[in-house]
Amino acid sequence: MAEPFSPNPTDDFFAGGTQPTATQSKKESERIFGVVPAYSITDARNAPPLKNKDKFQLFISGTLDPFPFVVYAIQAGVEQAPDSHSGYGQGAAGYARRFGAALGDGTSARFFATYAFPSLLHQDPRYFRKGEGSGWSRVRYSVSRGFITRGDSGNTQPNWSNVLGKFGGAGLSNLYYPAEDRGASLTLSRVTIGLSYQVIGNLAIEFWPEIHRKVFGENKKQSSPPE
Repeated sequence: MAEPFSPNPTDDFFAGGTQPTATQSKKESERIFGVVPAYSITDARNAPPLKNKDKFQLFISGTLDPFPFVVYAIQAGVEQAPDSHSGYGQGAAGYARRFGAALGDGTSARFFATYAFPSLLHQDPRYFRKGEGSGWSRVRYSVSRGFITRGDSGNTQPNWSNVLGKFGGAGLSNLYYPAEDRGASLTLSRVTIGLSYQVIGNLAIEFWPEIHRKVFGENKKQSSPPE
């Protein structure tokens, strides 16, 4: 999955979307808002299932992309300012520990939710953009994708890969978080926060083609060439 950003859809978006062309889909799926990686997004309705090696490649692409590292660096600074995870201490060493924890959280959650569980449970980790219908139907669809997904068979299934992936990443963090930030309740809290962020991210993903065309004016008519 991509990192969450809050979308700002206009009334036009909620009046119903249009299906983007293949060229637009490829271009727009590369980066959300021009910076957020979106390797696991597709507009293809009948996309063939991914092989396990393809799911692993999605994990690698998302992990090696520079954008998450920027997010981790910012997150570490934001957490250090109020001394969150106080067991890490302050100064450069404390910042490095917080950065390492953020890196560990993101990488492990991505590994479990994009590769490990989707391969084990034969589920597709990609987000299949709805791209049409009323705006509210698309909102409902995007919100549901954290809990509903497509199986490799093409059937709709509960998104156990995503939910278990969130638990796997949050549980693994108990190995390196300070003692006071470990435990079942804190793990559940991290899972809940992760799923909430995903809802916001999915909304941005779903409406990004419209946002892109509104911002960059791709729907504007070209002036007629002189005769």
